[in-house]
Amino acid sequence: MTAAIVSERDPSAGAAADADALRTVSRRALALYLAAVVALTATILGMRLASHHASGLPTPVSVAHPAAPVPAAPQVEAVWGLRFTDVIVLADNGGVELRYQVIDAAKAAKIHLGDATSNQLPSLEVEGTSARITPSSVLMHFHHGDAVSGQSYSIVYGNAGGVVHSGGFVTIVMKDGLTIKHVQVSD
Repeated sequence: MTAAIVSERDPSAGAAADADALRTVSRRALALYLAAVVALTATILGMRLASHHASGLPTPVSVAHPAAPVPAAPQVEAVWGLRFTDVIVLADNGGVELRYQVIDAAKAAKIHLGDATSNQLPSLEVEGTSARITPSSVLMHFHHGDAVSGQSYSIVYGNAGGVVHSGGFVTIVMKDGLTIKHVQVSD
């Protein structure tokens, strides 16, 4: 009798049942994965907060450091066609963004030339230290096509060791040696 039941079974019904079982297992696996990610994230955050409170240190508070205006640099503007507007720390001090505005597109075009080792991007020297962020630390340079007068652009550098920090001062050093000193860093 068992053999008769098996032989009368519709083959397509078995395939549909297998697909339903697979979907159920996939949903359960996804739910288990998401629960594990949430639990791991909560554990890490909890441990970080607990270790900070156990140290007796006050809870860190994000204090905005508004930037002073970037000092005027008429020589850089005349030679490079650029006006630097901001130096900002990013990503918990893991990056530094250097913003500039193009004031002469023909002269500014050279900042977009080259690669990480032969480019015309500026370096940042941390004032009061020997620390320096060079073009080889560039993570991104936001420009598309030819430079456009009046347009603002950004260069994002890696900030290894957090050498540039909010409230500190840097000197912007152009490839040809021109500098802009005492540029305050904001966040």
